[in-house]
Amino acid sequence: MAGRFRVPALALLATGCATGETAPARLEQGMVVCEHPLASEVGRDVLARGGNAADAAVATALALAVVYPQAGNLGGGGFALWCGADGEDLALDFRETAPARLAEAALRDERGALHADWLLWSPLGVGVPGTPTGLHEFLERCGSRRFSLGELAQPAIELAARGFAVDRELAADLRDEDDRARLERSPGALATFFASGEPLSEGDVLVQRELAESLRRYAERGAAGFYSGATAEALVEELERAASALPESVRLARPWLDLADLAAYRPKWREPLRGTFRGREIVTMPLPSSGGIVLLQSLAVLEPLAGDSFDARFAHACVESLRRSFAERAAVMGDPEFVAVPVDELLSRGWTERTRASIGPRATPDVVALTRAEGTNTTHLSVVDESGNAVALTTTLNSSFGSGILVRGAGILLNNELDDFSLSGAVANQFALVGGAPNRIEPGKRPLSSMTPTVVRRDGRVELVLGSPGGPRIVTSVVQVLLRVLAFDASLADAVAAPRLHQQWSPAKTAVEKSFSEDLADLLRSLGHEIDVRDGTFGSVQAIAVHPSGRVEGASDPRRGGAALGTMREWRDAPRESR
Repeated sequence: MAGRFRVPALALLATGCATGETAPARLEQGMVVCEHPLASEVGRDVLARGGNAADAAVATALALAVVYPQAGNLGGGGFALWCGADGEDLALDFRETAPARLAEAALRDERGALHADWLLWSPLGVGVPGTPTGLHEFLERCGSRRFSLGELAQPAIELAARGFAVDRELAADLRDEDDRARLERSPGALATFFASGEPLSEGDVLVQRELAESLRRYAERGAAGFYSGATAEALVEELERAASALPESVRLARPWLDLADLAAYRPKWREPLRGTFRGREIVTMPLPSSGGIVLLQSLAVLEPLAGDSFDARFAHACVESLRRSFAERAAVMGDPEFVAVPVDELLSRGWTERTRASIGPRATPDVVALTRAEGTNTTHLSVVDESGNAVALTTTLNSSFGSGILVRGAGILLNNELDDFSLSGAVANQFALVGGAPNRIEPGKRPLSSMTPTVVRRDGRVELVLGSPGGPRIVTSVVQVLLRVLAFDASLADAVAAPRLHQQWSPAKTAVEKSFSEDLADLLRSLGHEIDVRDGTFGSVQAIAVHPSGRVEGASDPRRGGAALGTMREWRDAPRESR
């Protein structure tokens, strides 16, 4: 086993360099890209000490649970995609599940009114977490065997126990009105993030000793250290206490999640979805991720429509393609263990051709799904190791800081993932997504997700690794980055930084970032599109490109404060290479 890791200090951005025309047997360097520099350093150090992409991904994810509490987590879930240098592709689903005692009737008050908002901030919204066992199982199957789980967890333990300086992103999120309202309902969160009565400020040191103890139990016992014993008992007790503090109108049901739910949770290995675009193979996540299907549908429809630039004509086609794919999402997609989703039909040439033919010269906000069923905050990390193995891993608490409930005695923030289900009466969730019967809330079910970890292969070798947070904007962010790189030959950095649009069928408006071209927005309006210019940003793509020469390039979205760190010297003013 390798020795003890150091606690990271902030490191310089490094993207390595190489020259030559043929792809080497080994890459010039490994690369980790995620939304916090300290976590990127943890993963980079694992690669530098001989770990593979899975080792680094697990260590990075555990560090994010400490330094990026808005989305990094032990109390949530996610998806991991492994694409090996030997051609083996694996997809692990460790999405949260609905507790066995769940009943939608409990969301109605004494007058029978449905309160979907309870799923956002109350203990009724907490799904059974999947992250701890998901990371453990991913390491067991895909790791190099050079490091134990305990060794990979050690940097996270030390960051939690010793503390780290609060950065601008965390300080701003703690001041956010909605995030603060959720956190201030939780005594544990108040004590951790608002010890003086005010939110922590940039530069303050955040110490999380109880989280360090939970990580130690996890490091020593693996998944059992979370799903049984002191951590599990503290989690269930916290939900009981949170329920007793609810208003009388909400106290019609006890928390659904109990020790039996935790003991019964299992991650699932699934077959990745595959498609093609411009001679590349696209490998992405299957259901219950809707993101993989929407991604492959959009790319297939748009492939022959891409001209010389991302102009108004192509932007119109992009909006209309996304509109139709999200209509299908609402109509027929759900947990494949509970509903028969016609995946083959959704990804068929027939569906693609019908959809492309249905896109006319004008906006069509009233489209309906062509298929019929037969039966915010998230974080992403990308890793490539020197052998050419790749991991795309996305985890989530759903909202920023999840439910806001911090487990006293364990230091763990809990998700509010049950808001991702569909409720009776087509109630929209926090992302304005409306779902149908296939995603109806049921005990033991996994809610439909937009997380879209994706890997692109070219000639059998990994070329791109990427993903994003952002609810439904995850899919549209990843689609646009892929289109700009693969169809329009943009550099990875330019593609990640470029202004984005978003269309999800309902609502009918197409949202664009404030930096989006005004001329392009006006041209879209002239085609009948209702354009909503937003002050905020869409997604936070964390991406890696492997060039034919073997040079590895990382890009952490400038919309947030992440970092791309490699295992070799810094690369500045690198020449553009043909893709």
